Amino acid sequence: MTMRTPLSLRHQQGVGLVELMLAMVLGLFISAMALEYFLASRSTLNTTSAVSYLQESARHTTRRLQPLIRNTGFSGCTDSSSVSDGTGSHALSETPLAADTETVAGITYDRLAMQVPLLGSQRGWQVSTAVAQGDTTIAVSDYTSGTLDTDSFVLISDCESGDIVRLTGDSSNSLSLASAVEHGYGGSQQTQAYVYPIQRWYLLLDQEDDDSPVRLCLNLEDVDGDPEAGCGEEVARYVEGLDITFDTASGSGSSATFEVERSVAEIEADDDWGNVRRIHLSLALKTPPTVNVAGEDNGELQRTFDITLSPRNIGL
Repeated sequence: MTMRTPLSLRHQQGVGLVELMLAMVLGLFISAMALEYFLASRSTLNTTSAVSYLQESARHTTRRLQPLIRNTGFSGCTDSSSVSDGTGSHALSETPLAADTETVAGITYDRLAMQVPLLGSQRGWQVSTAVAQGDTTIAVSDYTSGTLDTDSFVLISDCESGDIVRLTGDSSNSLSLASAVEHGYGGSQQTQAYVYPIQRWYLLLDQEDDDSPVRLCLNLEDVDGDPEAGCGEEVARYVEGLDITFDTASGSGSSATFEVERSVAEIEADDDWGNVRRIHLSLALKTPPTVNVAGEDNGELQRTFDITLSPRNIGL
């Protein structure tokens, strides 16, 4: 007896065109949703990475500049206006803080110059014997020959006055000066004088070549009192702009009043560097080419960070 396949089963063999097209449409729809989710996730990740990069660059800039700017103008326990600068070649002969307008890679900014003592583990050497006005040699306690370089600079200061001088040589517990001090110091008397090593730092922009990013740099000065060439220490890169303004104070104590957001030109016009109380840095940064952010100009995310720092005792 011959077995026959039911007609209903014979009609269900294979996949029909309608079913095939429906499956393809559903598959493409699911694939499109998955791809859209992947692209959105990658875009979010790239944006998060870009913002984190910029924020970390701004945080590093703040951490690095804070001790320098805070100690700018430190002059012991005397007013910085009572300190004489006998070096003869410094750009900061009248003030521990100054700025000059420069242009780098089309960015016009104010190059900041700062006189900063080395206040790390070495906080100065005590003057061990009296120093008279016009002396070119000073005796100090616990100083070891060779600790300071020849042609480096030191600040001699007590609570009444100070001198900035260049060294010509040293020996144990003694320093030789290139110029005579303009003030006398009492040695072991009640108003004690100390010697602090100091440096002149420049906050500036630099670009190695036309294809390189603009960098925010810290440079020491050269022997002529100008910034050393190149980028001595890179603080941030991919800089798009740097704007520096200042708050100055007049009066003293509770009666002091502040003028906010004064430019370098306004400070110079009034010769008011000694009254600077806050320094505002507006730093514009962009992401490197390796971080591509969708929807941004050329894939580069840009943010501007406002940083406010206060010098320690300029005009104290």
